[in-house]
Amino acid sequence: MTFGERLQQVRKAAGLSQEQLAGLVGMSRQAVSKWETDQAAPDIDKLALLCGVLGVSADALLGREAPLPQAPPQGAGLEDCVRMNGAKRCFTAGWITALVGVVLLVAELFSLIVIQFADAEIHHSWRSNAMGYAKDGPMPVIFGVTIAVIAMGALLAAGGLMAMAGKRFPKKHKTP
Repeated sequence: MTFGERLQQVRKAAGLSQEQLAGLVGMSRQAVSKWETDQAAPDIDKLALLCGVLGVSADALLGREAPLPQAPPQGAGLEDCVRMNGAKRCFTAGWITALVGVVLLVAELFSLIVIQFADAEIHHSWRSNAMGYAKDGPMPVIFGVTIAVIAMGALLAAGGLMAMAGKRFPKKHKTP
């Protein structure tokens, strides 16, 4: 196994993206990508920083022993990164859920117009207001579930935002 393959394996085991690891060691994502594809190698200072961030020894990364995590990394590096990653996923899942709920709600409102026309064809009766059909049959339950989905998505997104409040990854430095 090459250095790049070991680095990628340890990075993924830590739950970090290339961009997150790059931010923690002060490099660009492209530099980390080159390390992982064995197109380049980090200098000794960056290797030491990688070991500290990932919680593995240099011997493990260089292939002299199995890459087992050592003691948890010092400082706020890896733990904060994992928390931030979880908070971002929570936020993303929340706004996507809310967006899907809004799309469903719009589709349900348009379905009331379809129901109005179907009622006119079948029963030869016509309600002048399509919203009158929202009170019939299962529609109140359907609308209630959809609104609950939107609310849950909004709460999930808000929780993700609150978890991320004030926390940012360090700015990336360009490689020479």
